[in-house]
Amino acid sequence: MSHFSIIFLTLLLVLSGSCGVEPVPQKGPWSLKLTTSGGFAGVGTGNLSVDSKGRIIYESPSSPDRTRKGCNGTLYKERFDPINDAVSRANPKEWNDPGLNVAAPDAFGYKLELRFGSESSTTAQWYDNTKDKLPDDLRRLSEVLLEQMKRECSPGDPKSGKPE
Repeated sequence: MSHFSIIFLTLLLVLSGSCGVEPVPQKGPWSLKLTTSGGFAGVGTGNLSVDSKGRIIYESPSSPDRTRKGCNGTLYKERFDPINDAVSRANPKEWNDPGLNVAAPDAFGYKLELRFGSESSTTAQWYDNTKDKLPDDLRRLSEVLLEQMKRECSPGDPKSGKPE
């Protein structure tokens, strides 16, 4: 092999090392709140708050007598990990798109507030009819939060399907 080939391959090897996938930086403690509104009845689908310790507060949509039921607790690792992973991959600086906050009749509205440590919170708002325009990281985060919201007060072990 010629010296030129060896130098070229060595240079190529050195450069390719820096092209790998960067690890997601840990952003420290976080908290978030997802509130919903609208829909046919105008009351949303509930509200959910979660923090980096797995503490969760769920508030169901208000009933006809305007009362809300809810619960709080700590999520099992199997339910917390997808949320924590989605938060760690979040890039809130990319969420400020005014085209997301355009309602259609009877659409559910979503408002997500995300805070890292003592920083000010970042807020994103969207509706069912604009969710296809969400940035990938926000879409993933909203999907795992809405999935948890469907479970309402059941932070149970997904293997057994039973609540805590």
